[in-house]
Formats: sequence, structure tokens, C-alpha cells
Amino acid sequence: MSIFKNFFGSNKKELPVEAIYPGESFSILKLDMPDGLSFATVNSAYKDYPHKKLFPYLAGFEMEILNKNNNDHPDNEEAEILNDLQDRIENFLKEKHTVHSVARVTRNGARDILIFIDEPKFTEEETKSFFDQINSVRAVNFTIEKDPKWNAVKGLGL
Repeated sequence: MSIFKNFFGSNKKELPVEAIYPGESFSILKLDMPDGLSFATVNSAYKDYPHKKLFPYLAGFEMEILNKNNNDHPDNEEAEILNDLQDRIENFLKEKHTVHSVARVTRNGARDILIFIDEPKFTEEETKSFFDQINSVRAVNFTIEKDPKWNAVKGLGL
């Protein structure tokens, strides 16, 4: 308690502030998809997240996998490249958004990154400029859609 509160007193009640992030609790799911075996890394802490409606936009990123192992999943070097690109994408979004990176799915020839944000805030020019840089490393498809109930990730237990 500060000296000013002690001296002047305070008639305001201190209310607890709920964290905007639920924490981290990662699970790896094995998925049988039409194009073969897939793996999802999911932050299960979002399962009962009470603030989903405050982050109603799903930003989805599909990145091409070039260097594959026998299962058509990324080899170690490719995984490092994809992880770096994911970090760059998340950092780009964090410039203007609160980012909830909830899952990534690695499937036959592609990796999907699923992130929820409050509302799109980048201009078309900013987005194009950033993704031109990403596309110079790996082809990426970017979509954003309103999904206030997070239906797109219910199949992942969220």
C-alpha cells in the first residue's frame, strides 16, 4: 500500500484482475484426416477460457512444407523454418492485437496455425508487405474469419 493511500485513505475496493491469458497446457493430438496422419499441438488451457467472445476473429495460416520425411511431415530443418515463420507471424500480429495462439496442425504437406484476435487492425498494405516477406521463404495462405464461439477449434477439444 502506498504512503498516499495510508495518509488519505481509499474508499475504492481493490478488485482482482483476471488474467487475459489462461496459461499454457499443451497437448499433442494424433488426427486421422482425409489426407493422412496429422498431429495437432493444442494449448488445452483454452478449453474453458471464459473470454472467447472478446477474441472472435480466427486468423488462420496454412504454410507449405517443402522438406518432408517419409510421412510427408517436416524434417528437422524444415520444422525449424516453420517454427521461425510462426514466431514472425505471431510477432507481427502482436504489434496491434492481443494474440491467442491456440493450436497448430501439421498434416500431409502443410502446417496450419490457428490464432484468435479481437478485431483485425492491419491495413491491406501492411498485411501485403509482411506476407510478401513470408512468402519469399514459404508459401502461406492467410485467412481471417469471424468465429465468436471458436467453432473451428472445437474438434481439437477447445
